[in-house]
Amino acid sequence: MSASDREESLITALLELADPAAGEDTTGPLERLAAYCVRLPGVQAGGVLMARDQERPALAVGFGDAGSPLQRVQAALDEGPCRDAWRTGRRLTDVPLGHPDSRARWPRFTTQALDEGFSAATALPVRYRSRRLGSLNFFHQHRALAQREVTAGQALADAVAIGLAYRTDLRELQSLRDRTGQLQTALDSRIVIEQAKGALAERQGRTPDDAFQVMRGYARANQRKLTEVARQVIGGPADSGPFARPGTG
Repeated sequence: MSASDREESLITALLELADPAAGEDTTGPLERLAAYCVRLPGVQAGGVLMARDQERPALAVGFGDAGSPLQRVQAALDEGPCRDAWRTGRRLTDVPLGHPDSRARWPRFTTQALDEGFSAATALPVRYRSRRLGSLNFFHQHRALAQREVTAGQALADAVAIGLAYRTDLRELQSLRDRTGQLQTALDSRIVIEQAKGALAERQGRTPDDAFQVMRGYARANQRKLTEVARQVIGGPADSGPFARPGTG
């Protein structure tokens, strides 16, 4: 692939991954992210680790040979470069897995990764502003991943983070609108009922509480909503019907 083709492909990927309307599920964008990343020169395998909450990771997508098993190891053992990049929000690049520091830091993960034939790992945070959503992991050979591929990988991770974050914001906004609508409906109903209580109390010489009990009893006996009965009290005739003044019904 020529340099211009690679640049065009990267731009297309960034626009697609950052689109919050690209799909309702989370795995769709991550699968597309994986499809782009596995084509980066030097990347042999990898995966995306997404956060279930602030403490627990959830494996999303693996790519390339051994990508999924190694991601599962990191999630299950709660250790590895992908886990650390998610927790800290900082990237780890070209980490030599055979180095004593890596073996001490991630003893069980490094053993399996080296057994799979990988000598290095790069982990990039998937983040949007202060939100740490997860991380993107590349498995490769030490010093085989160029800086431009790391930069491209981080750009792809940032793009998918934007799309996922905005999709979450849109869902939360719709939920807020729904709750606001429900509260407004409840408030409107309460206003109608309070108005009806006052009207019926004045009309029949009752206390407001007694008037409420009359309306509620009528609603239950006739299998009607209390708000419907309240509107009947307000809009109905005062000299006839079930809510007439005494001696006029």
